[in-house]
Amino acid sequence: MKWRLHGGLNRKALLGGEQAGQAVVWVAVMLPLFLSVVGLAADGGIVFSARRELQNVADSAARAGAMQVDQQVYRASSGATVVLDLAGARQVAAQYVASQGPEMVAAIAADSRQVVVQVGREVPTSFLRLVGIDAVHVTATASAGVRYGVESGNP
Repeated sequence: MKWRLHGGLNRKALLGGEQAGQAVVWVAVMLPLFLSVVGLAADGGIVFSARRELQNVADSAARAGAMQVDQQVYRASSGATVVLDLAGARQVAAQYVASQGPEMVAAIAADSRQVVVQVGREVPTSFLRLVGIDAVHVTATASAGVRYGVESGNP
């Protein structure tokens, strides 16, 4: 039994014949793949964004720590020797990291010439939870050397 629509077209011609069922099967098979690609892209973007933020925190904490010059050594040498105040450098770097959020964990190392800051935190996932990955640990490391005054440049 064929029914007629406006203009003399029948139902089989309107739906594309035998191929209408193939499109439904193709979409049903490919939809999970497309959704997983979109999910990985979304979670990947979140992780890369968190990594960039952590790198900014690590860079800033290392620079803040590297500005803690030991004033007594500097003055005793008439400005010839510039070394870090180790306790002050670690303290300032730790305070900066703590001010950026309680979920961050930092490891701070300092010697007389530089400060090294490693910052890490857990980043929750959205789509990866479906496969059992609830969070991704992200870290960033930065170092900054001690500097004081203007070393070079043009006026």
